[in-house]
Amino acid sequence: MGFTLSKLGAIQGVNTVLDTFLGAKTDATNAEFVIAGVPFDATSTFRKGAKEGPAAIRTASQHLESFCLQEGSKEDASAMALADIGDIAVSPTSAKSMLQSVEKVVNTLHNQQRKVILLGGEHSITFGSVRALPRDVILIHFDAHMDLRETYSGTPFSHACVMRRVAENIGPSNLYQVGIRAATKEEYDYAQAQNITYYTTLDIARQGAEVIAERLRSSIPFGPPLYISIDMDVLDPAFAPAVGNPEPGGITTLQLLTLLRSLAPRADFLDITEVTPKYDQGVTALCAARLIIAFLCAKTHHQVEMKE
Repeated sequence: MGFTLSKLGAIQGVNTVLDTFLGAKTDATNAEFVIAGVPFDATSTFRKGAKEGPAAIRTASQHLESFCLQEGSKEDASAMALADIGDIAVSPTSAKSMLQSVEKVVNTLHNQQRKVILLGGEHSITFGSVRALPRDVILIHFDAHMDLRETYSGTPFSHACVMRRVAENIGPSNLYQVGIRAATKEEYDYAQAQNITYYTTLDIARQGAEVIAERLRSSIPFGPPLYISIDMDVLDPAFAPAVGNPEPGGITTLQLLTLLRSLAPRADFLDITEVTPKYDQGVTALCAARLIIAFLCAKTHHQVEMKE
C-alpha cells in the first residue's frame, strides 16, 4: 500500500484522532511541522502502557500555555504551521511490522519536506523513523539507558536494542547519547569499541547543561539532517515517574529543556517516547508536551532570526 499525501493532506496508514496536540488541525497540506503518534509497546519489559502515551501527551498539551516565553520568540506554538495527523496504524504485537509502518509514513513526510514529531510509544519506534531518512542523519539520543544490546527477550528489535540498530544503520559516529546512567557490560564494551560519544548524568551535573550543549553543537557537522530522540526516562523519576523503565539519578526537567532549546534549531526530527501514563497523575505527559512546545518555539525563533 502506498503512503502519499492526498489533496486534503491526509496520509494513508494513519488513523486520525479527535484530540490533537495543541488542538492542531489534522490536514497536513500546508503544515511545516507534522505530529504523528505511534501507540506501540509490545516489546516493553518492565512497565507496559506506553501505547497510551500519544493520547496522554495530546491531552496534556491542551492544558499548557503555548506562547514562547522562554525561547526568546514572540510566537505562539498553537498558531504555527502545525498539523497532528493522528496515530500511525501499527500492529499491536509485531515490532517488525510496526517499524515498516513507521518507516513508510516518515518517509512520505520527509519527501514532502515536513519537520516530523513522533509521539511514542516505546523507544523501539525510533529505528523505523531513522530508516526512512538519509544514511548520514545525526541522532542525538536522550536516555537513561544506552539501548545498545544485540538482542533482548528474543528479539533484535526490542526497546533495549534500538540504538544498536540505529548505530548499525547510520554509523556509530553519527550517534550521540546524552543523560546515560545505566548500561550492561555488553553495551559499554560496544560503545567503547565503536567509539560512540556519550555524556552521563554526572557529566551534565558537573559541567552544566550549557557546556554539554555547546560540545554537541560543535561536534555535529553541518549538512546532514539532525534527529533528536528523547526517552522520558532520561529525567529523574522525581520529574518523570510514569515511564517504562525508571532509573534513579537522572537529569532535571530544566537541564533537559536547556539542552533541547540549544539543539532544536538544527533539528528537523523529534520523537518523545516511553510515556507510560498510568504510573502517575499526568506529570510525565505534561513534561513531554512541554518539551515539544519548547522544540517548536526554539526552531521558530531561530528561523525568524535567520530571516532578519
